[in-house]
Amino acid sequence: MERNEKIINAESIMNTDATLSNILNEFKEGETLVLDIGNNYFNQTDDIYNALESKGYDVKKSFRNGRNQIIINKRPQ
Repeated sequence: MERNEKIINAESIMNTDATLSNILNEFKEGETLVLDIGNNYFNQTDDIYNALESKGYDVKKSFRNGRNQIIINKRPQ
């Protein structure tokens, strides 16, 4: 089974809503997107998580290899 997964370094996201809109425009149903947040100095993991959850995405927080990540799956419409 092929995994359709993309990893994006989101450590430098400053304008959460605008950046997420750009990223999610090309995000297709059935894909998994991993946003690699890194050290989370500015608590952007929570901001991004909340923004995605409020837009109806299936999101999970993860901590892998010393880095904060958000795993996003697009729910079927």
